[in-house]
Amino acid sequence: MTYLALPIIFFVGYFIVKKYNTQAVLLLAGLLMIALGVLSGHEDFMPKGGKPTGAVIVDFFEVIKVIASSTLAKLGLIIMAVGGFSKYMSHIGAANAMVQIATKPLSHIKNPYLVLAMAYIIGQLINIFIPSATGLALLLLVAMYPVLVGVGCNPAAAAAVVATTGCLDLGPASSAANKAAEVSGIDVATYFVSYQMVVAGAAMIVIAILHFVCQRYFDKKDAENGVEREFNLEEKEQRQVPKWFAILPVLPLLLLLTFSKFAITSIRMDVVTAMFISLFVAMACDYIVERDGKAVAASLKVYLDGMGGVFASVVSLIIAAQVFVNGLKSIGFIDLLLNSASSFGFGYLAMVLVLVGIILLVTLLSGSGNASFFSFSNLAPDVATQVGAPIAAVAMPMQLASGLMRSASPVAGVIIACSAVANVSPIDLAKRTVIPMLGGLATVLIVSQILI
Repeated sequence: MTYLALPIIFFVGYFIVKKYNTQAVLLLAGLLMIALGVLSGHEDFMPKGGKPTGAVIVDFFEVIKVIASSTLAKLGLIIMAVGGFSKYMSHIGAANAMVQIATKPLSHIKNPYLVLAMAYIIGQLINIFIPSATGLALLLLVAMYPVLVGVGCNPAAAAAVVATTGCLDLGPASSAANKAAEVSGIDVATYFVSYQMVVAGAAMIVIAILHFVCQRYFDKKDAENGVEREFNLEEKEQRQVPKWFAILPVLPLLLLLTFSKFAITSIRMDVVTAMFISLFVAMACDYIVERDGKAVAASLKVYLDGMGGVFASVVSLIIAAQVFVNGLKSIGFIDLLLNSASSFGFGYLAMVLVLVGIILLVTLLSGSGNASFFSFSNLAPDVATQVGAPIAAVAMPMQLASGLMRSASPVAGVIIACSAVANVSPIDLAKRTVIPMLGGLATVLIVSQILI
């Protein structure tokens, strides 16, 4: 039955590309592979922490319950807390205040392509505090995009840069980073400082340079062909808040890094606790400014709605992806992959290239970095054991690759949103982003190999 794994993976990708619900596709594919595994004699398919119910048919759905219970109690709660906080920061205007302050220096730079390179780096750093790639892009389209066009940047070039600002999914607020930290068995602050930032720093420089070169090339090509891009952005009213509100989105990261092995070790703080503390500090600040206790109390619903929205979009995807991976294990595909690597003498780089290649293909076709990374991230511990590398060193290139290729996929939400503003087709916009993203990916793989 193992040979059926690849056709099933192919059809999963096909249905996702055809816009079938990703969670439903992964869930059904996982259950199908578990059933095929049972038919081939592999009846021990229950994940860790689960016990057989006495009926194989019921066990199929017990798998979902066990995975959902484990995910919601740990990673799911973290991601929901982060999602709620991110939405609350946008609601009170703190996210916009941070973007306004961060982008102000851009107006003083005269070279438009240097402005684009700097804009990417600024946007990528803001991504640490605003973890949604599409959400960040929509915010930057209001706050940064007009600045870029105003200093002489081509609207298509500006849109390409904005579309890539969240490509690396950095920081403790990122759902993908939290998943990578979980499978690596380390806290997310350690994953961010010891692994992500070391590699991402080099990738950011390469991507910024490639944006400088690529956007200038495509602008010249447009000029030669007589193509003109129009500035197409509806002005949206933003809540006016004091500039010091810009510190509020940064507060969770400050707490996590302060109360960790990098600073104060006598107090330990996890992501959820940091988010709740930051939420109540933000509500207190909002009250100081607005002096409306009823409105501030009502704003808690924004946070709760954000948690619910993230459950529907991200946490449910993680649960479905874990069922899918459980199916891959049940059908014997993962054992086959590891045994093949052993027999061919594959080392760290070769195995990472295989996993990254799968993620690149799925992300490029589906436009979802989360769908691809969450589906295959659980392979990292087994692969790391096989090649004798730290788990985080395997999980990190997979995680960063999923975000990079999302910003090069013409069907990704962030590309579609930015292309509409620049009056350019998603495919043409993806052409402007694919070289910087591939350059970033190559940098991630090379630096990861050096650090192992």
